[in-house]
Amino acid sequence: MEKTIFFCVFTYWIMQITSSDASGSSAVRVQMGGSISLNCSMRNRYEVAWYHLRSEELVLLISAEKDQTGRKLLTTFPPNSKRLEMTTDSWVTKVSLTISGVSESDLGLYFCGTKSDAPEMHFDKPFRLEDQYTEETKAEVEITDEVTVTERVLMFGGVGLAVFVFFLTTVVAGGIIHHHGRQKGWKEAKRSSLMRHKSAK
Repeated sequence: MEKTIFFCVFTYWIMQITSSDASGSSAVRVQMGGSISLNCSMRNRYEVAWYHLRSEELVLLISAEKDQTGRKLLTTFPPNSKRLEMTTDSWVTKVSLTISGVSESDLGLYFCGTKSDAPEMHFDKPFRLEDQYTEETKAEVEITDEVTVTERVLMFGGVGLAVFVFFLTTVVAGGIIHHHGRQKGWKEAKRSSLMRHKSAK
C-alpha cells in the first residue's frame, strides 16, 4: 500500500515536471556509445534510487542502501547490471550513477531519490540526458541559418545601394545637363537680343 501511494505521488510529481518541460532540469550531453556519470547527494541519507523517464514510461534503474557502518553502499536492485554502476566517495556523501554504452533508449530524464529516517523520498533536480551529436547539429543548423540570413541581407542591401547610387547619379547628371542647357539657351537669347538692338540702330 505504501509503495502504491509513493508511486502515485511520485508519478504526479513527474507529470508536473514534464508538463513544464522540465525547466528545472540540468542538460547533460553524451556521445552515443560512450559513458556518462550523474551525481547525487547522499548526505544524511541511507537509501538511494535512480529513475529514468522516457516516452512517459517511468523505470526504476538501480537502488542501493548503506550498510550498518554507513561507509559502504550495497546495491539492492537490480542484482546484476552490466551497464549501470553506482559509486560513492569515501564518506558515502555523494553517489554517482555511471551508464556505459549509452544508446538512444537511454536519453530522457533521470531522477535521483534518497531516503533519510522519514518514509518519503527526497528528489534532487532531474538530469536531461541528450545526444551530443544531435544538439551540435541543431546548433550548426541555427548558425548556418543566421549566416544565410545575414548573407541575404547584405546581398539585397548591396543591390539596393547600387540601385540608389545609379538613381542618384542619373538625377544629378540630368540636373547638370538641364542647368547647362538653360545657361546655353539664356546666353543665345541674350546674344540674339543684342544683335537685334544693334540692327535697329
